[in-house]
Amino acid sequence: MPMTSDLFRGLSDSEVDEFLKSSESYSIELEKGESVFLQGDVPEYLFILEKGSVVVENTSISGKRSIVNKFSTEGTVFGEVYLYLNEDGYDYGCTANETSKIKYIPKKALTFDSESDNLKIRIINNMLYILSSKALYLNQKLLIASSFSIREKLAKYFIKQAGEAESIELPFTREELADFLGATRPSISRELMNMHNEGLIEVKNKTVKINSRKLEKFL
Repeated sequence: MPMTSDLFRGLSDSEVDEFLKSSESYSIELEKGESVFLQGDVPEYLFILEKGSVVVENTSISGKRSIVNKFSTEGTVFGEVYLYLNEDGYDYGCTANETSKIKYIPKKALTFDSESDNLKIRIINNMLYILSSKALYLNQKLLIASSFSIREKLAKYFIKQAGEAESIELPFTREELADFLGATRPSISRELMNMHNEGLIEVKNKTVKINSRKLEKFL
């Protein structure tokens, strides 16, 4: 079990082992394309990525695909937003993007009751941090989605991902980036080329070097 997960911040190895054993958590290895959960499933587990990568996506009635997120960092917690919403099903599905190993933690292990011990309370407190971080991420994604142009969407996305850095490594393929930003692949590719030619960015494979000063003009 990776110890980098925010769910286990401040816990010792023995405490993590104790929690996983008492909660009856388990791991499953999935091949590319296999589902972690399906759109409409009722949440029963919290998931932690142990290796590989997964894609969280929504497919509309018309068949249009929209990527919510892609996770490839060991210890990443996902599926937490719907965990406390009673019987509401997922609005999206999650599939393995490659051979991946996932830790399944039962919902009951992450709910507070009169029998909750100190270890469980500390883990639930860590869940509050994770949920707050996800709320911030979704708010930032909404700001990107509400942009008026593809260039504005790309500028906001690059600046957010880069932070103080001068370049980023794209976690998406061009097609996935288009699905994430709610655009078509040709439109994304064309705008990336235009931005490159105008000196706003430099694109080499999945590495994008950005000129933050120039990009900020499009925010």
